[in-house]
Amino acid sequence: MNAYILLLIGALNVARGSELGFVSPSSPGRVELHIHLDGSVSVETLFEVAQSRKVDIPGVGVPKSPSDIWIALKNVTSIWQRFDVVNNIIGGDPGSLTRIAEAFVARQAAQGVAYTEVRYDPVRMATSDYTGLKIDEEQAVAAITDGLQKGAHRHGVSVFSLLCAMRGKPADACFSVASLAAKMRSYEMGGVVGLDLAGDEPNFDNAPYIECFKHAKEVLRLNTTCHAGEAVRPHDVLTAIEDMRVDRLGHGYAATSVPEVLLALQKSGVHLETCPPGANKKGVLSSIGVFRDLGLSFGLNEDDPTDYFENCTMASTEELVKQHLNFSDGDIQKARLDAFGARFGPH
Repeated sequence: MNAYILLLIGALNVARGSELGFVSPSSPGRVELHIHLDGSVSVETLFEVAQSRKVDIPGVGVPKSPSDIWIALKNVTSIWQRFDVVNNIIGGDPGSLTRIAEAFVARQAAQGVAYTEVRYDPVRMATSDYTGLKIDEEQAVAAITDGLQKGAHRHGVSVFSLLCAMRGKPADACFSVASLAAKMRSYEMGGVVGLDLAGDEPNFDNAPYIECFKHAKEVLRLNTTCHAGEAVRPHDVLTAIEDMRVDRLGHGYAATSVPEVLLALQKSGVHLETCPPGANKKGVLSSIGVFRDLGLSFGLNEDDPTDYFENCTMASTEELVKQHLNFSDGDIQKARLDAFGARFGPH
């Protein structure tokens, strides 16, 4: 493990170790802690899965080409409905979940991401409204873990996973996902290493989920992170740190608009999972520059990289902060090292 860390720090090239995988020595040692599985599935993979399952997609039928998948995605009006289209194509079938997890790892390896923690909602992955099929959440997690593990071994990279509780669902649903994360917790390759709170933050604040995350931290001893302050609700950053006691924070840009919240964030030492492509679209990219200038711990991530969401790569993400925030190669390296130090996987 020490050799692995030294290689990552010194050369940003990863060599194989007994606990963590490796990418080609010629590839940069990128680290990604905030990326959604259902936001990473390509149109081509969705088409292949829909074809193999004979999924009858509303308004499209069983797709005859990837362009039919694009039609289905464009037929819906909100980002959340696009996620529904994806999950209704891949959900409720262990074979499909394993397949998309393997494809995800191949994508990460191809762009030189040596270490990844990918997140997903196990409840949503377990069902498909299009096919009417449903499996239990443990089966869904096991299938995705299997795909991540197979991909990691095939491509020589390290990949672990986080389970997402979702905003807008009752507090009891959060406790159920937390219990599932504890039950399925594993530090074997592909395993579940933490809990996240995701979903529609503008319409649902942290309040209903505080007790769940306290329970996850204090009783279940889970690693935790939380989407908070992506563009609104700076107070959610404060409650995530002080009440939910998260180890990491997704986004957090709204903290820069309230000095007291920013100071609390700085004092907490909580690692920030920043996602420049989304921040740029929301007009808050400058917040990441503030994090850098204050010396906060943060990493650079894609969030939902597939072309019908953010349409980005790790290379384009790094280029974005170089061009718009004057990040140096040293800033990029520090962000990678900060992220690696904040990982929930084996240390």
